[in-house]
Amino acid sequence: MGLKKTGYSETTAKNYVINAATVYTDIKHTAADGFSGTLHGATSGGVTLSIEQAYRDVEVDGTTHMKVKGNKVLESATATVTANVKEITAETIRRSLNGAIVEAATEDAPAGYKVITTKRYLDDGDYINNIAVIGTLSGTNEPVIAILDNALCTSGLELATEDNGEAVIEQVYEAHASVDQLNADKFPWRILFPTVPAVTTPAE
Repeated sequence: MGLKKTGYSETTAKNYVINAATVYTDIKHTAADGFSGTLHGATSGGVTLSIEQAYRDVEVDGTTHMKVKGNKVLESATATVTANVKEITAETIRRSLNGAIVEAATEDAPAGYKVITTKRYLDDGDYINNIAVIGTLSGTNEPVIAILDNALCTSGLELATEDNGEAVIEQVYEAHASVDQLNADKFPWRILFPTVPAVTTPAE
């Protein structure tokens, strides 16, 4: 058989990750109930998952003129989720700042207002147990789920408004390893991917 002119095959249309992803926090899975979690909020413009890996070539005399198989080591790896959040709540703003939120005192604001402030130091409670990006695989309509553990928003807060439009807050969440994950050389992220049923060819 000669080389094909396109990469499209019988399975191609079953392997698209389609439509905008949904963001959840504190996602869990049990055999009895399946997946559960808390919606992070409505987004605009999609969600981006980024896993970056930096490799270093070990310096050995006589090898500087070319790359050598087996001579690379992983130097660093990071995972982030970028969500353009359009559903803005007091908690959305607090998470952007990793700040504090309290009911406003009567001398500061009317009843029903909250006060959000930036804190000098991070607490363990500022890290979200996990944040998940959930897309859909076209061949199964099952979710593709990327999970980042111990997620922390590191992008700060920028809130721009304009006529005939709604404000959107860009939040960048970074994954962080627990001590147990660090000691086990286990990175604090994973991707759950469903199995697409094999295509069967009718017998002649």
